[in-house]
Amino acid sequence: MYLYQGHAIRNIVFDLGKVLLQYDWETYLKSFTFDDKTYEIVADAIFRNPDWETGDAGTVTPEEWEELFVENAPEYEPEIRRVFAGIRKTISPMPYTEEWIRYFRQRGLKLYFLSNYSEKLHKDTLEHMSFLNDFDGGVFSYEVKCIKPDLRIYQILLERFQLEPSETLFFDDRPENIEAAKKLGIHGVVFTPKIVYDMLQGD
Repeated sequence: MYLYQGHAIRNIVFDLGKVLLQYDWETYLKSFTFDDKTYEIVADAIFRNPDWETGDAGTVTPEEWEELFVENAPEYEPEIRRVFAGIRKTISPMPYTEEWIRYFRQRGLKLYFLSNYSEKLHKDTLEHMSFLNDFDGGVFSYEVKCIKPDLRIYQILLERFQLEPSETLFFDDRPENIEAAKKLGIHGVVFTPKIVYDMLQGD
């Protein structure tokens, strides 16, 4: 058991990107050394486009997802396809993940994940997700065709693993995702890496 603001917590739920995994599309895109105009157009066609969430929602195949991006800037098709092909490079390990997971495990807590994640990115970045083998379960958005902050995805997690909301603490980097969790009675923390270091140093 773990106490959070006086509440007894038995379940920890993590977002993945920018919490347990680094997600950095800007550095990846800069590695192509495009000129400024090309960089902005490709960024708008892929990473800053609502079609990114279409992939997370799992309503298109990875191949269809790529075509959506190309359709956003067809004159830059070669560049978009090059970027899409190596999109796994947007994901890398966080230095604290394994230690933070141990911190909660040593306190007897159950661990879960709830992540907006596309099928392609999941398959391409499995090498960075070995820590999930130590989890009790979780939900990828593309698998359930629903993304945060839609309340349905939280309900799927709660029902699938029979979690009591009042005993569950959720870490996510987006305030809107935390607010949605709170509507269902889940305790939530808007994540920053400082939270981890403060916890580990105070151990």
